[in-house]
Amino acid sequence: MKYALIPLIFTLFLCTGCDSFLANERAPGDIPITFTDLSKSVDCGYDVTIDKDIWRVNYLAFYLSEPELKVEGRWVPLTFVPNKWQSKKVAFLSFHHACDTQQSNEHIVLDANAALLKRATELRFNLGLNFDENHSSRVEQVSPLDKPTMFQSTRVGHNFFRLELQNTQQPNAIWSFLLASGGCNADSDDDKPQRCAFPNRMTVDLPMAQNVSNLNLDAALQQILFRVDLKAVAECNMAQEHDESCEKVMRNLTERQWIRWDAPEKVYLKS
Repeated sequence: MKYALIPLIFTLFLCTGCDSFLANERAPGDIPITFTDLSKSVDCGYDVTIDKDIWRVNYLAFYLSEPELKVEGRWVPLTFVPNKWQSKKVAFLSFHHACDTQQSNEHIVLDANAALLKRATELRFNLGLNFDENHSSRVEQVSPLDKPTMFQSTRVGHNFFRLELQNTQQPNAIWSFLLASGGCNADSDDDKPQRCAFPNRMTVDLPMAQNVSNLNLDAALQQILFRVDLKAVAECNMAQEHDESCEKVMRNLTERQWIRWDAPEKVYLKS
């Protein structure tokens, strides 16, 4: 009798193992994003080397919206899988907590199956928010748009991208960059504008090779800050008048490959 139970026990063991494996398996649209040039500091923060100076990353976060896949030459709109970090329309990414995973979000989750992703030749996002979501009042904001550190005012809206660095050798030397809409015409900071002269929303284009699984993205802060003078001005707020050095960051975000797939076979080489 006891020998008759062996196949049943073996089957149950296999099923339990399969459940555990499937529970830990990444969904096809789950895409991690890693800033490869950040090094973990002793106090669970991150450091980055810029022009031979070491800077502490006090804050690094941004919003992505409007995900789309290019399939057979046609753009297919996608949504994000809702969770504490993203709604169907918007994803919030945060990278400055090196140890506490509850305070960081270093991946996006797209509502897309493996078959669709393998047919795609390009993935793109909006680094920013659409007009109505951006200029909602504070009381109307729901997750992930309810971050006080990412909001300036109803008139300006949210910071699409926020970065704050602190020089490790000169702690009083702090540099920050806030990507937000500029020239928004409203009577006060609490009023919604009719338009913004400088929306400052940017498109992130990621060419893809077909039939690739386990998608991973690598990002580089050094590319965003390439040839940027961090000592020229303490703050770059693109919603306000700003120094010329701030425009260099804008050009790097649009012209340099600061985010890419983690392996060459996942990218079409540009001629």
